Amino acid sequence: MDGLLRHYEKNKEHYSKPETFDRRILHSIEMGWFILDKYYTMTEDAPVYAAALLLDPSKRIRYIERHWPESWHENAIASVRTIWEEYKTQPETGPAESVDEVSASQKRQPNEWDALLEELEVTEDLGDSMDDLEDFIKATPIKISGSPLQWWCHKDQRKTYPQLSRMAIQILSIASESADPESAFSGGRRTLSWDREQMTCENLEKVECIGNWLREGHIQKTVHGGMGVITDTGFDSGGGEDSDVNFD
Repeated sequence: MDGLLRHYEKNKEHYSKPETFDRRILHSIEMGWFILDKYYTMTEDAPVYAAALLLDPSKRIRYIERHWPESWHENAIASVRTIWEEYKTQPETGPAESVDEVSASQKRQPNEWDALLEELEVTEDLGDSMDDLEDFIKATPIKISGSPLQWWCHKDQRKTYPQLSRMAIQILSIASESADPESAFSGGRRTLSWDREQMTCENLEKVECIGNWLREGHIQKTVHGGMGVITDTGFDSGGGEDSDVNFD
């Protein structure tokens, strides 16, 4: 949306000049600007939009500070922090480091010698003061080759930011437009026909997911050298109706 607003601003300036003045185009720009501004202001009520910008490694907080009205900054960032509070306390899904990376001194119980060395420590424990979200959004934006979602799915990011990467992946996986969700709903209605009402919700979800993965190429058919669909999917037949499913 920021790109569209920028497009309107540049063209309004262009067609307002005496040498390129065009009243009809200016009127169209004003009408488009009016509609876009209506939905643009709604982003204040959708914290995931601000979160998607802040979690984009090529944008972060600098993008909002540069392109959003200053009156929006505090509320937008605060709403994202609220979402982060729900994720930061969740346990990590896996170990942050392998067993080989853990030194022998960390495996054994501390002794008197360790206590003496600890008295000489000059470092500070930053575990409680560090915040992955704050560190990430305030860092310098970087250029990435793929999408922000692909960047966050990389093992390096998931290891560096275990909780934050989970939040980023879930937020950035939300469809940016309604076409795909509406198509999924329509496909679900066709799958769950009137003569197949005994199909469980779990089986309907599995059928739609597998069908989507086949269409998107995430599952390669055996005739094309892939593994195909794993037959042991745990389907509950629900009366014998579910086995006759068309994934096309």
